[in-house]
Amino acid sequence: MRVKATRQFKPLPQDTNKYIHIRPIPETKYSIRLFPGSISAAEYCLDFVDSASGEPDNSPFEFELWGIPDPDTPWLGIPISMELSSMERSHGIKQEDILPGHEKFLLRDGQTCVLIRPGKPRVRFTVPVRRHPDTVEVAPDVEVVLDFPKVIV
Repeated sequence: MRVKATRQFKPLPQDTNKYIHIRPIPETKYSIRLFPGSISAAEYCLDFVDSASGEPDNSPFEFELWGIPDPDTPWLGIPISMELSSMERSHGIKQEDILPGHEKFLLRDGQTCVLIRPGKPRVRFTVPVRRHPDTVEVAPDVEVVLDFPKVIV
C-alpha cells in the first residue's frame, strides 16, 4: 500500500537559499541535502538527492545514519550514539511503501551525524545552527568578545 503524500515540505531541485545545504557523498552519485525544518524546535531535515539533477531519492544505497556525540566536545550534549530512522519509517511506513523522493530524516541544529556504508568511507557532518529570532541575549552588555580557537589539534 502506498501512502499518499506531497513534496511540498521539501525544496525543489532549483531552490536555493542560505539554509539549504548540499554536499556530495564520496564514491556515490548522490549528495546529502539539509533543509530547514521548524526553527522554533531547532530542526533540520535531511534527504538524499541525485548530485547531477538535484532530484530527491529514497535511501539510494545501503547505509546507516547515526547521531553521535560531537567528537570535539563529547562531554557536552547527549553522550550517546543512536541509529536514526527516516520520519516515514519512524511512523511505521515500510521502506518499499515510501513514495519515491519523499523519504526524509529529522535532525537537530548542531547535531553531529555519521553516515556508514559497507565497504565505503564513513562520512561525518554537523548540522548547521541557526540563531532563533527569539533568542535572548545572554550577556547583552558585553562589548568585547575574545576570539580563542574552537578546537586545537
